[in-house]
Amino acid sequence: MSIRIGLVSARSKGEAQELGVEVAEWLEAQPCQLVHEDELQANPDAVDVIVALGGDGLIMRMAHSYPNTPLLGINVGKIGFMAMIERNDWKRALDLLISGQYRVQSGPTLSATLLRNNETRFSGWAVNDVVLRSGSSMVDVEVYIDRQFVNTYPGDGMIIATPQGSTAYCMAAGGPALGAGVRGFAVVPICPHSPIRTNLVVPEEAAIELVIVNDSPCDLLLDGTPDGALERGDIVQIRSASAEFRLVMVEGTDFYQAFRTKFNYMIRPQAVPSLGSDRQGAGG
Repeated sequence: MSIRIGLVSARSKGEAQELGVEVAEWLEAQPCQLVHEDELQANPDAVDVIVALGGDGLIMRMAHSYPNTPLLGINVGKIGFMAMIERNDWKRALDLLISGQYRVQSGPTLSATLLRNNETRFSGWAVNDVVLRSGSSMVDVEVYIDRQFVNTYPGDGMIIATPQGSTAYCMAAGGPALGAGVRGFAVVPICPHSPIRTNLVVPEEAAIELVIVNDSPCDLLLDGTPDGALERGDIVQIRSASAEFRLVMVEGTDFYQAFRTKFNYMIRPQAVPSLGSDRQGAGG
């Protein structure tokens, strides 16, 4: 049975819409089943893979709309860290996809529940991060891991990031970049008012609780979307969610290569690796 491919183009990018027409015409001539976005919305289970033409924003929208569905991103945005295939390389990548020469990389996601006076006020789901962020004054956040008190952090808030989210707000706030395949979450204070700025990486099965312990204004955000104002005594419980974030990886898509090139993470750009740039299959 041929692979069923959903095709979605970023609505806000004219170049993505133009590329979508070209890609659709090409796919219709290949041994695969093409499913357009309107058909996909009517029947989310009609595809094996979604090809997203856009940037990381579109990848995030697809991950929220179609959880657990493998995604292949073709970058028509700026950085495009999750959309690893560059625009001029789309035909090669889709050839590999159709011929079955790909793998699916899975990563954990987050569920968040807001408790106020022992009542659930909100629950939601995040692909990248759950963030508590203050306004103009410092907020005091207590952190508990598996019911054990860790510390109280006065500062601008707290980030709990997944591996795929670790290269977003987490990294910008000085947190760690978690490599592909890590089954855990980063716990990162935002601008803590302390010379001690240690970040934590906790196991995927950890139960994380964040407690607001002063009266400073603070918002809860899931994947950058505000989901309500927090008050003193509020508890945000964060766990691994049942859904996974799944990226399609073909030859030429690599976390560390993307990290070096898209973030310009090259101290010596002309350096030639002594063991070779691609060690796949080496060792033993």
